Amino acid sequence: MQSRAGRAEAVLQEALLPERPPSRPASRYLRHVFAQLAPFCEPAFLAVYRGFLRNALIGVLMEAEFTPEASDGVDCDFVRAYNGFSQFWFVSLQFTHPGLDACGNRAFWSAALPSGVTFLNDLNDVLSCYKEALDGTDFAGSRLYRISMREGIPYQAVARRTLAGGLAARDRLLALAADDQHPHVERYAAGYVYFHLRCRRYRWNDIYPGLTPTDT
Repeated sequence: MQSRAGRAEAVLQEALLPERPPSRPASRYLRHVFAQLAPFCEPAFLAVYRGFLRNALIGVLMEAEFTPEASDGVDCDFVRAYNGFSQFWFVSLQFTHPGLDACGNRAFWSAALPSGVTFLNDLNDVLSCYKEALDGTDFAGSRLYRISMREGIPYQAVARRTLAGGLAARDRLLALAADDQHPHVERYAAGYVYFHLRCRRYRWNDIYPGLTPTDT
C-alpha cells in the first residue's frame, strides 16, 4: 500500500498540474471538484483556493520526515501550519454568505486567516487525542505528544494549553466579524466541534454513548 506521503506526491503531480493527465481516482476527483467550483468563484479566489490545497499536500511530504523521538528539526509550527489543511477548509466559509465573499472582503480574510488556522488546528488536535491514543503510531506522530516530548511537560498540560489557544482564536474571529458575518462564523466554529464529536472516525461515542455518530 502506498504511503500517505506517496499519495500526496501523486496528487501534487497529477491533480494540480494541468499538463499531467490524471491516472488516479483521487486526482481525477480533485480536478472535477475545481472544475465544478470554477463558475461560482472569482478567478483570483480559485487560484488561492487551489494554492492552499497544494500547500497542504506539501506539508504532508514534510511531515513524513518526522522522527519517532519527536526531536527532529522538521517538527515545527511551520510544517503544522502547512499540513493542517486549515487554510483550505477555513476559507471555504466564503461560500456560505455574500458577506463572506473572499474577493469582496479581503481585509476580513487577511485578518481572520491566522486565527482561523489556529482554531482549526488546535481544536482538531485536542479532539483527535482519543482516536490517536487508540493507535500508537498516530499518537506518537501527533502534535500534542510531540510538543509534550520536546518541551518536557505533561501531555494533559499541552492539551489544556492547546484548547485554550484554540478557543482564544475563536474569540478573535468573532471579534473580527462584522454583523452580517458573525452568525456564520459562530456556526462554523460550533459545527467544527460538533463534527468531531459526532464523526465515527474520532470515536467519542465510545466514551459518551449519547453522542450518536452522524455518519452511521
